[in-house]
Amino acid sequence: MIIMPEQRFRISPTTRGAIFKVKRWFYGMFYNKKIPEDVREKNKETWVRFANRLVEEASKRGISDQPTRITVTYDIGSRGEFKPISATIEVLEVKTKDKFTIYSDDALENLKSKLENLKKRAEELGVNIDDLLKTEE
Repeated sequence: MIIMPEQRFRISPTTRGAIFKVKRWFYGMFYNKKIPEDVREKNKETWVRFANRLVEEASKRGISDQPTRITVTYDIGSRGEFKPISATIEVLEVKTKDKFTIYSDDALENLKSKLENLKKRAEELGVNIDDLLKTEE
């Protein structure tokens, strides 16, 4: 069984951003000065065709603005040729799992002070806030 190299990228907020990450990776790996000039140009042509397919498919599916992760499976020729095999595009859903607020110590002290003032005013009016809270439970 032959295992092809695979590059899995981090999640991007949009598919366009994910494709841009793949582009930066491609130019760093296959279009640098270590690669012979003729191979670089061939790699660039291959990349443009491959990237166009990614963009076309994303547009066709209407996922350009959705969170996405891309994994590219490829092969490398003997002279550094880029030979893409596939791209797996994971379109993700963002939803809130949990939400909480953390207050600074000053804000907590301010809230405590306001609560104490409310309790005092309630007592002046003959209302016990603690009793009110117990009846709501």
